[in-house]
Amino acid sequence: MKKYIITGLSVALTLFAATSCKQSLLDIPQKGVVAYEDFYITDEDAESALVAAYQSAISLISGAGNGINNPSWNVLINAPGDELYWGGGKKNGSSEGGQEMNEFRHTYDNNIPHLSVCYKRLYSLIYKCNLVIDNFYGENGEKCDSQVKKRCVAEARVLRAWAHFNLACYWGTPPLVDHVLAGDARPTNCDHQVLMDWIINEYKTALPDLEARKGQSDISGAYRITTGACQAFLGKAQVFNKDWKGAKESLKDVITSNNYGLVPGDQIADLFHVVGDGNMEKVFELNYDYNEGIGHWDGQYHFQRNLALFFRMFHNYPDFLIKTEGWGNNCAPTVKFADAIMANEPNSARRKAYIATYEEMLVDYEYGSLDYKADGTPLTREEKLMDPKRGMNFYKYDELYANYGYFFLKFMPWESDLIPNDPSITDENRTIMRYSEVLLLYAEACAMTEDPDGLQYLNMVAERAGAPTYAALTMENVKKEKWFELAWEGTRFLDLVRWGDAAKELAFKTDDDVPYLFDEFYVHGTKGKEVSGLPHKAKIIFKDDGWGELGGGFVAGKHELYPFPFDVIELNRWDEATGTGLKQNPGWE
Repeated sequence: MKKYIITGLSVALTLFAATSCKQSLLDIPQKGVVAYEDFYITDEDAESALVAAYQSAISLISGAGNGINNPSWNVLINAPGDELYWGGGKKNGSSEGGQEMNEFRHTYDNNIPHLSVCYKRLYSLIYKCNLVIDNFYGENGEKCDSQVKKRCVAEARVLRAWAHFNLACYWGTPPLVDHVLAGDARPTNCDHQVLMDWIINEYKTALPDLEARKGQSDISGAYRITTGACQAFLGKAQVFNKDWKGAKESLKDVITSNNYGLVPGDQIADLFHVVGDGNMEKVFELNYDYNEGIGHWDGQYHFQRNLALFFRMFHNYPDFLIKTEGWGNNCAPTVKFADAIMANEPNSARRKAYIATYEEMLVDYEYGSLDYKADGTPLTREEKLMDPKRGMNFYKYDELYANYGYFFLKFMPWESDLIPNDPSITDENRTIMRYSEVLLLYAEACAMTEDPDGLQYLNMVAERAGAPTYAALTMENVKKEKWFELAWEGTRFLDLVRWGDAAKELAFKTDDDVPYLFDEFYVHGTKGKEVSGLPHKAKIIFKDDGWGELGGGFVAGKHELYPFPFDVIELNRWDEATGTGLKQNPGWE
């Protein structure tokens, strides 16, 4: 009998027959499926297989899993670090896994679902890419008999290398899987340097068969792997590999292509919303395209709506935000980050696009009818600050946990991002690489080689942001600018580790008490049942929430890497006799 590939929404059914049935009666063509040996043939088949790989990348970025209500990729790349508190209405609760990773309290045996979900979905993406490469390339390219197939194989190579790069960054020595594995395979750890060299070579191998973006206005050129995207990924891998010369060459190629540019300062906020999808700054992003005939799917639901759960306990929200509130997060800027960016650029376009103060949340945005008196007269700023329909709603808790009086705006879904006829699901794309990151990576490679050429690009990012520019190209300046520009985009933790700064910046300090936000408009301790007669104003109460006693804080020699998931180790434990299986990372045994 033939092997079949399920297509569309069809489901292959296995038919059981009595032993008296003839074998020929079982060879019934299945509807909605394609025989395996009849599929991997044409250019159209190559495009279809590649789309499946892109879809797997979207599932990686967007999905949660195991009943958890946070997008696991978002937790994986952003929970560790010093940019945000992984808070909630209170300590622990529905965001506990993210909190444990944020505070470095996660353990190997408790199998935090986020780690397992991301690890497995990275290999699922690799599998989908290997299907394209194995079936349309072959051993020596003998199956690449058209330019379309060459391009599809090249795009799959880049996606596969990008997946391995993330595995190498977060797990150090994960298995290298460069072909479709047999069901009984027991892949083992790959030396980190060997893996990095392979990743870099894969990017280089793919480059000749990719297509370039057709200018800064080519929207679709941001949605797939192009030469620019490949060169940017290559340059980033070379920076991580400390190949400064190679990184400068790769990243400068992206810069001189003139296919990318920084959007104006007054459009910074647009970068993370539908209005900014595919714009000149997007080197590569994953494309969400709502299809009314299909409706929403769980991955999209988990990624998009749960970003809205970063806000909690407001009576009302500004008009530009979606109005959904739920259980999970209240991720807010840390004291460290908020103080640093406010000292550097308190009134910059970037700061105001990324975070807002409590008072700004209440008075600097439109609130529809709440902005007017009964006679139609607009409320003054002072009157807005006395409005009981604004501000925090302490109906359940007396304070907002882990909030320093600043609110995270950068990725908060807008009303204009919503899909048709739905109050909570949005359709904005997920950016993987922005041009500003390319410029900052290039500036770093220049700083490490005392090449003054990088200063103009470092200042290009700062100037666009409305922040002070720099007189000299130093690593200190590069680190600061990258922290501010790429906050919450999954770069900070990996940067601190590779720069050797993680132990210092992420260590637990006994005086790092957690901030709780209370509004002076209310009488503290009444859960908002009594008003004080004072205007809305953030009052920060610092408390020790006990995370240090629970073992919090970065531990050098351990927390540079995540542990391999518990179930993966159990199913593929290292066998000294055969030299197969996985060895757990140091400190997690």
